[in-house]
Amino acid sequence: LVLPKRHLDNIIEMIYALDGLAPGMANDDTLLYGVEVKFYSSRLMLTPELETEIANLFAIGDGAGVTRGLSQASASGVYVARIIYERIKNTLYTI
Repeated sequence: LVLPKRHLDNIIEMIYALDGLAPGMANDDTLLYGVEVKFYSSRLMLTPELETEIANLFAIGDGAGVTRGLSQASASGVYVARIIYERIKNTLYTI
């Protein structure tokens, strides 16, 4: 993990603070494996249904640049799942 020392010191301090709330956080077995990176400025060209220009290829969650958190990312997945379900249902009934 490559971070400026002051950032790493702050993370270590936070781990010890969390250990007071959830004992065991400051443990030799605690693994800090990375930092979160957000790409909010990277937005794909999507339809209102979150579909790309490639038919039936949808982009959901943070990777699509349309959400900013777990709840919104999950909701975008449910939203697209419903759209896909409706498309499949309509296709089956028209055959």
